[in-house]
Amino acid sequence: MFASVNPARPAEPRLTVAFLLYNAAREVGALVEALVSQRHPGFDRQSDWLEAVFVDDASRDGTAEAARQALAARGSPSHVRLVVHEENLGLAGTLNELVAGAQTPFLLTCHLDCRFGRDDYAAAMLDWMERRPEAAAVTGRPVLPPVSNLSFAEKLNVVANLMDVLPVDARDELVPVGFAEGRCDVFRVEALRAVGGYDTHLRVSGEDQVLAARLREKGYRLYQAPQLAYALSVSGEQDSVSKLLRHHWLFGRTTPYIVLAVPGSASGLLGAQAGSNRTSRALLRLAELAGSVAWPLVPVGLALGWPASVWAAPLGLVVALKLALQARHIALVRFSAGELLRYALLQPLLDVAYAAGILEGLGRLALGRARPIG
Repeated sequence: MFASVNPARPAEPRLTVAFLLYNAAREVGALVEALVSQRHPGFDRQSDWLEAVFVDDASRDGTAEAARQALAARGSPSHVRLVVHEENLGLAGTLNELVAGAQTPFLLTCHLDCRFGRDDYAAAMLDWMERRPEAAAVTGRPVLPPVSNLSFAEKLNVVANLMDVLPVDARDELVPVGFAEGRCDVFRVEALRAVGGYDTHLRVSGEDQVLAARLREKGYRLYQAPQLAYALSVSGEQDSVSKLLRHHWLFGRTTPYIVLAVPGSASGLLGAQAGSNRTSRALLRLAELAGSVAWPLVPVGLALGWPASVWAAPLGLVVALKLALQARHIALVRFSAGELLRYALLQPLLDVAYAAGILEGLGRLALGRARPIG
């Protein structure tokens, strides 16, 4: 799989691995271990092909000190540095800082909820990018820990957001994907600079979809490597039902800007370029919008004595569509009977949270506010 390495060529890092940290004191030790375990079959030393940076975006839980201690325990490698922000820049701002300062042609971004699936993960990503000059990004495929170890919030996150965790029967080593979420994904720095980096209108949600649309507009392609897996867990920002509801609201809040203000964004959400799961996710969001109307019809219809066909049929269609889209994910996470009931009871809240975000996003867009996400 790996391109041959010329032993006469001076060793020079080709890849920057960037760990994006926010309130990650509990996770940073494992991230350091994940980094130092990475190997390349063509190089004896990691520093010959890779450099790394841990960026603490003004955390409030001692993340920077935890990172210093974890790196010191590994001998403070000279090719690894720690950057600590005095003020929170948000995800898009932090990524732009990395793009502007990158000294290597490729950038692998890693969120705190991901772990490399194998010890040549970064090397394989680098190899793909060097052999596919049309690729702006390559994303791996997230896999879940054992279902028995998943909390209800983690299961709900997988199902409600149709995470890309289903096995893919792909004959091709790379398949088109609508957008690269940046969790454990590699990017061509030249391509990111060509489109001006990430859109800082969106600080914490949707920035990946805007970026993808602009990259495709420049003629670049985005791919997923289905057989290149990384372990996914829920982050501290989404480890409870209340936080997941807030994120659903955030998804809705950014959607009007993405769909209405960014040309070409629809091709990353629906159709062949988006991929089957991203298309299903877009359909699920439409079903949630319909659900935000169908659920209130039930008490109104009952109170006013409307025929059941008026208030029950719309809700039945919404529920049927959502179940069809989520069936494989529900089977994967194996809800217990109690969890399945909780999942069902949360559907109205999820639908309303997303719709409320949509309405706020439309209002902000209409008023011309510069920052849809605070």
